[in-house]
Amino acid sequence: MRKLILIDGNSLLHRAYHAFPPTLTTAKGELINAVYGFSAMLLTILEKLGPTHVAVAWDVKGPTFRKMEYVEYKANRGPMDEDLATQIERTKEVVSVLNIPQFGIEGYEGDDVIGTLARLATDEKKEKDTQVVIVTADRDALQLIKEKQIVVYLPLQNKASQAVVFDEDRVVETYGFKPEYIVDLKSLMGDSSDNIPGVKGIGKVTATKLIQDFGSLEGVYKNIESEKISKRVREMLIAEKEMAEQSYKLAEINKEAPLKINWEDCLLTNYDKNKAANLFKELNFNSLLARLPKDSWEKKTEEIFL
Repeated sequence: MRKLILIDGNSLLHRAYHAFPPTLTTAKGELINAVYGFSAMLLTILEKLGPTHVAVAWDVKGPTFRKMEYVEYKANRGPMDEDLATQIERTKEVVSVLNIPQFGIEGYEGDDVIGTLARLATDEKKEKDTQVVIVTADRDALQLIKEKQIVVYLPLQNKASQAVVFDEDRVVETYGFKPEYIVDLKSLMGDSSDNIPGVKGIGKVTATKLIQDFGSLEGVYKNIESEKISKRVREMLIAEKEMAEQSYKLAEINKEAPLKINWEDCLLTNYDKNKAANLFKELNFNSLLARLPKDSWEKKTEEIFL
């Protein structure tokens, strides 16, 4: 069984930056709280999920196709903290020394990269024995879930919470409909974090009920005269139909980004452990050294003595 872990780099790095104190520096005074946090979380993910293959997706600077279509998309977000921005390249250096491939495409978001890689990894008939686990704190990724073949691992939100794995059954249990209709939900209720407007006046409860009753955004509008829709909600839906349809386009993850996947490149053991250990020592990550994954030599040795 091949198990591919797809990591939302920006999501994990942002979480790490806020989870670890800004007093973490190297002996030379380099701020590394986000780099350390990301590295620790990455190693925890590898330990817990036991993948055979790994890849990391990043957002790339510059406008995306969503921003080109709707100028207000994510307009409510301020610039990235300078202390976080200065740690991005170091974090990518850690990923690079582990020989984990990193993907990012101008005009697309990290979500689109992950969606495309997940599709490529599971599309072909020969990939039946492949499971994809998407690691992100962004619930937008729930729309990508496919039965138990593509699942989403949501890291713990805080010290009091636990990490959660969502498969199709869990989405149905939580929302009352299948993963692919998460997009339809957001097209109605919107998403303030991404500045996706949705239908003005319709919140999560009403939007959820509409999708449960009519199956999709298209189904809602096909049944706009239904007695299940109150006069007030019907008026809002009619007035905001164009915005609902645009919100759908903004919320839908693009699974057709121009990408290819090379399984050999993604193989977890395909790295130089000594080189990785040297970088970790340079960054004062001594506590993480013992947690580095086995390289190909260790794997082969382990197989001989099993």
